Amino acid sequence: MYKRLLTILLALVMAMALTACGSTSDVAEETDAPADVTINENVVQEIQNRGYLVAGCKMDVPDMGYLDVESGDWFGLEVGLAYKTAARIFGVTEEEAMREELVKFVGVTVADREQKLEDGEIDVMLATYTITEDRAKRFALSDCYYKDYVGILVKKTATDNNSMGKKGINSVSDLDGKVIAVAKNSTTRDDTLDYLESMTTSKVSPLFYDYNSYDEMYTAVMKGDVDAMSVDVSILKGYVDEDTVILEPRYASQNYGAAVKLENAPLLEYVNQAIAE
Repeated sequence: MYKRLLTILLALVMAMALTACGSTSDVAEETDAPADVTINENVVQEIQNRGYLVAGCKMDVPDMGYLDVESGDWFGLEVGLAYKTAARIFGVTEEEAMREELVKFVGVTVADREQKLEDGEIDVMLATYTITEDRAKRFALSDCYYKDYVGILVKKTATDNNSMGKKGINSVSDLDGKVIAVAKNSTTRDDTLDYLESMTTSKVSPLFYDYNSYDEMYTAVMKGDVDAMSVDVSILKGYVDEDTVILEPRYASQNYGAAVKLENAPLLEYVNQAIAE
């Protein structure tokens, strides 16, 4: 009953995500393997012979990829897509894929997800991975399955009733000279700088510190080591509580896609079928 409910919830979340995402990403459509890459036409057969798909998912993003360390259960939109993909590969229903454990999950972070894919530790990466032209040159990318935006989270304070967050930060215009935590190897720094440069009302030049995990970023905000943390809004929502708030506006739309090694591009047929479903 529990897994049935989880399946229904995942289906609802996917439906909303795909509606927001819209059409297939142009970047993903134009992805072609370089001439020196030998396509592995047997990749799906190899997964079938092994008996399970290995999916790299986030462990700390409640709506997308989340691991309950006590129960060992995985939750989220991207977890559901992994099960849907496995169901396609093994010719079973999604419920059967869950019950028969046809997906082995490997936890990844922004800092190590690409390396784990390159090293062959995972077959497919489903980890809030934004589709970009640069990434499409290094990996084979799926259709878009979720559209998000970048946001900025700050700590609330009781010492300034007029402040939305940390003293003196009422909006992004107040971030000049402030320190923003971003995830290592993410596109957030460039996205934020592009947005701030587009502002015509004031010149805003913050500093950026790189962190390996979202928990480290959040801790730095709460300790006052940094003034804010910036990442995709779907991730920030997991850190909103009575002590924090996400500033307006949202900017730099992010189209999420699954990634596989270039030589394993045939696997994307099953991923895209799962997305379309």
